[in-house]
Amino acid sequence: MRNGVAANDLMAPIRVANPKILILEDNQSDADLLLRELKRSGLSFTSRVVQNRETYEDALENFSPDIILSDYSLPSFDAVTAFAIKQSKCPHVPFIIVSGTIVDENAVELVKNGVTDYALKDKLLTLSTKVNRALNDTQAGKEKAFTDEKIKMQAAALIIANKELVFQNKEKEIRAADLVILSGNLKIQKDELYTANNLLIKQEEKVKTINLELSQLNLELEKRVVNRTKALAESETRFRNMIETIPQIAWTNTVEGEFIYYNQRWHDYTGLDHNQTKFLGFNVLIHPGDLKNVSDQFRSVLKIGDGGEFQIRGKRADGLYRWHLVRLMPIKNDAGLVQLWVGTATDIHELKLLQQQKDDFISIASHELKTPITSLKASLQLLDRIKDNPASPLLPKLITQANKSLDKVNALIDDLLEASNANDGQLHINQKPFVISKMIDECCYYVRAEEIYTITTEGDMDVEVYADAVRIEQIMVNFINNAIKYAPKSKAIRINIEKINDTAKISVSDNGPGIPPEQLRYLFDRYYRVDSSESQHTGLGLGLYICAEIIKKHKGQIGVNSVLGKGSTFWFTLPVAAGV
Repeated sequence: MRNGVAANDLMAPIRVANPKILILEDNQSDADLLLRELKRSGLSFTSRVVQNRETYEDALENFSPDIILSDYSLPSFDAVTAFAIKQSKCPHVPFIIVSGTIVDENAVELVKNGVTDYALKDKLLTLSTKVNRALNDTQAGKEKAFTDEKIKMQAAALIIANKELVFQNKEKEIRAADLVILSGNLKIQKDELYTANNLLIKQEEKVKTINLELSQLNLELEKRVVNRTKALAESETRFRNMIETIPQIAWTNTVEGEFIYYNQRWHDYTGLDHNQTKFLGFNVLIHPGDLKNVSDQFRSVLKIGDGGEFQIRGKRADGLYRWHLVRLMPIKNDAGLVQLWVGTATDIHELKLLQQQKDDFISIASHELKTPITSLKASLQLLDRIKDNPASPLLPKLITQANKSLDKVNALIDDLLEASNANDGQLHINQKPFVISKMIDECCYYVRAEEIYTITTEGDMDVEVYADAVRIEQIMVNFINNAIKYAPKSKAIRINIEKINDTAKISVSDNGPGIPPEQLRYLFDRYYRVDSSESQHTGLGLGLYICAEIIKKHKGQIGVNSVLGKGSTFWFTLPVAAGV
């Protein structure tokens, strides 16, 4: 029995009675499927289904869920944003992503960033188990917080006991001093007080009794000190174990700001051992451009004493700087005085990149749309001036220029619509069997007609695929245009068709300057554009993103291989037609 709770009760699974489950899902059928699966598992719960950000935020305030189940992608909303909102309002509520489209890499990254778990819609058998586990873990976390608070109270009691021990030791010293004086006086007055020997014996017996009491008291105090010291050591061990299990970099500071402890995440990220960390310190890993601001922010948080947060760029072991959100929280005693500071650093680099891509896209879209619209406006103004002179030689030129500008605007708008449809899962394909080499030959005609670039097609010229010919032509045109745009000095473009088991792999290669390795992973992201000073770029950075979504609809794969100075090869796979 411990604190009135049996040991067996501590080991029993924690069960949340009638939990509140908030489901963020825009498809009612999928939401009903989740509810049926949870009920089938025997879980008794109360639920609410929301479909957009407004109802979601309202449910967080008024429904107060015990757990949240969220679809990965929703119209104008997604699970990443929903999770960020949840973290700001109710960070202790578990958050599980239930999706049919999320890939394992994305799911693992989300879990690293704090998402509780994820489940696939076509594999819901484990959903009830994950929900129960998340609820139980949350309940266990609450009980642990309660236990930690109890430990803090016990530590305060130990401080008081230590003060009592100091006081009692002083009393003992005073009594001992009195005994020394008394013994001296007794020796001096021994002859004179011979007649009072019996009285002296009684006094000596009393002194022995006092000494015995003091000895017993001393043993008791020493035992209490040992027990209190052991309790403090156990508390410190639990605290360090907790710091070591969180996914963020964590450390502790004294009241004056001195760094006294780093968890293993710090050493894994920085590549520094304990001695190197102690010698170099925290500031050597901060980006020089952030150093002054971080110093000011750090001092401000320590001065106010209520905690705070700020963003910095921290250098990783490989020398790269990544954005982190730093949070500092004080640990206070019962009197409200700060005893220790606990700091964490959460990697938000990917989020910063997404924010930057969004800002860049707005700037690019404004520029790309403004250029053809300005040209169209100028052409219309000139046409207005010569409208009464239809024989003017400028008339056909201005009409042609106006049409080109209008076509450019339409193309940019089409890209935006295609990207929006892909993001909403509304990108439709019409699959039919066709010979891929014939379609490639037809879509390359416009390039061959200019007689500037040489396009050669090789490989299996007879393979027949089962795909949407219009969409695949869109991908081929995009790949060829990119080869011309980003490798203008490479006049030879090679197309290869290869049959691999039940799939056909189509590759487009150039001999251009190649793409830096650190950019390859972002090429198929929405709004991303390769930075190159050797070519004039136009477009919104949506082409390759749309291509990737088209191939995803065909259940194929898409990728790129590139070597700097030797060129790039963009490729994708398609299912071959049945019977081939």
